[in-house]
Amino acid sequence: MEEALFDIRNADAMELILDESAMAIWEFIRRRSRPAMVAEIASTTGYATSEVQKKLDLLSTHGLAEVVPLRAGRRVMTYRIRHQRIGIVLEPNDAADRQLWDGYSARIREAAAQLAKNQMPLEQSEAERYARCFYVMPVRLDPSELDELRQRLDELTSFLRILQEKHAGDVDPERYGCNYRFEMQLQPLATRVLPQPVVLMRARERNPFSGAERVDAMSRLSARERQVAQAIVRGLTRSETAEQLGIKPGSVATLTKRIYRKLGISNRMQLSRCIGQRPVEAASVA
Repeated sequence: MEEALFDIRNADAMELILDESAMAIWEFIRRRSRPAMVAEIASTTGYATSEVQKKLDLLSTHGLAEVVPLRAGRRVMTYRIRHQRIGIVLEPNDAADRQLWDGYSARIREAAAQLAKNQMPLEQSEAERYARCFYVMPVRLDPSELDELRQRLDELTSFLRILQEKHAGDVDPERYGCNYRFEMQLQPLATRVLPQPVVLMRARERNPFSGAERVDAMSRLSARERQVAQAIVRGLTRSETAEQLGIKPGSVATLTKRIYRKLGISNRMQLSRCIGQRPVEAASVA
């Protein structure tokens, strides 16, 4: 699954998305495009090793990252991401969802305000060696196009150019013209800031087959149970899972039974549907 979907009512997941350091670590691994060791992440991001491990555990708990199975000759664990994008699911006509989003939006605006304080003073940013520019373009959008734009924020510039060409031939006086104005600003920062991922909003009704429901089901599990669940779906044996997690095979068996009981399932295929991952065809720990 390319996109990890989190229900806005999943408070733990939303807190993770708003966790700047956790998201910076996730984005680092995504951009790296190959598994990364804890020491490498710490060295690049500047976070302490203990902090990196804590955030990786959180990312793994919510299914955004996972440990790469150890191979012969390599005894250091590495991590990789499980999705390329992150999305938040909410029902736009639901009052509770809107209230939650208003609260999260206030926190996002507060974080943006703090970032604005980190901008380099105007007289310095205007210096020739710095890039400071504004991008302004009027454009007309139909309702369906506006929804498409929200889903493609990472391709904003190219998408607006497509729309510009699409409406270039309009001759109807009532339709000719622009009804939206977009502005993007590039502003030098005074101190280093780590990159953050793009998180998209997904307006839809909840149903048993939505990604949001799968995330909510996994939220019933503890951090250790999530690790075991991911190992089961990857096809690791009970012994391999125990070795990777540093626990006894008997503990893996106990955790497996507990996972199945909590989720109301009985086999690995059902578990894979809960966490949105295709099961590997290999001996399982069940």
